[in-house]
Amino acid sequence: MTPQSSPDARTSGDFVQNAAAYGVATPRPGLLLTLLLLIAICIVALTAIDLATLSERIASLTSSAEAGKLPVDALRSSQLNSSLFISAFMIGVLALIAFGHNWARWVWLIVCMLVGFLVALGTLMLMFTYSMDAALLKCAVYLILFVLSCMLFAPSCNAWFRRIKEIRNNPRLHPASGAAAATAVPADGQPYHPYAPPGGMSGAPAAPVAIPPRPRTISLAVALFLLNAVLGMVLTVIYLPDMFAMQNALLGEGLMKKLAYGGLVFGIVLMLVVLYFIARGSNVARWIWTVIAVFGFLNAYTALRMAFAISSAYGALTTFSQLVSLAGTILLFLPVSNQWIRQVRLAHGR
Repeated sequence: MTPQSSPDARTSGDFVQNAAAYGVATPRPGLLLTLLLLIAICIVALTAIDLATLSERIASLTSSAEAGKLPVDALRSSQLNSSLFISAFMIGVLALIAFGHNWARWVWLIVCMLVGFLVALGTLMLMFTYSMDAALLKCAVYLILFVLSCMLFAPSCNAWFRRIKEIRNNPRLHPASGAAAATAVPADGQPYHPYAPPGGMSGAPAAPVAIPPRPRTISLAVALFLLNAVLGMVLTVIYLPDMFAMQNALLGEGLMKKLAYGGLVFGIVLMLVVLYFIARGSNVARWIWTVIAVFGFLNAYTALRMAFAISSAYGALTTFSQLVSLAGTILLFLPVSNQWIRQVRLAHGR
């Protein structure tokens, strides 16, 4: 008797095929895999350019500062952490796209490409003053990156994301394992057939999804983050001109000043979106916030040194802001919070 292969069986040994099928119920199209790989290469190239010209950037920022007033090592650490944080954030969004989250494509296009390019425009203008070749190379990489990002919305990619959405909205479309298929018996007594079309078998109606109430730890964490956002916005508006004057007189004028305030608004909007999904029990949003908080803590020493160099009150309030952020992040990972997020995931069938 000749054994029959299962329709769900995958050939082993093919790295591309295994990568295309990893973590999702239907293989990714080849175009999407290629685009994500090329975009990741562009991110690495942009980060390498920033790191290679870091010394020149620091020298340009401190060229008009008063001698001894600006902590150069703190500024270098701040610039380094900012470059690494932006790269990590972009890679994280790419990972969400690779696992079939369609909203991540729009976050990538709107946040990383459109808004991100406007913010990067200011750094490019400054880069032209100290490294013309690096600035031109960075412009070319940005152009390639934007074209690749638009191709993420190609027909084959759109069809794959629609298929992923259908599978997530209809658990019957998930490929059942052998043990689950053998033991699954609907309420009407009919045997379970793993390849039956959706709706092809009768059974008991699905019970309504019951979302457990939000624990106080999550509510308190969100409240602390909102308080911290308001405090950070007020401090930035008050002390940003002093920060510009401390780094470089040119940064406090014209387009750079507008981009700085635009970046502040963008950061607040991004934080509100993440907090909204945390309040709804999203584990992905919780980890996105954690990554942001970790980079903030890594940059805390630099931020505090520069804050105390400007004003003792600014330094004390910045220290308080860091402690509030740390307390809120800890609350997100208390046992009660972890249990609630698991219950929300089970309620949604994820």
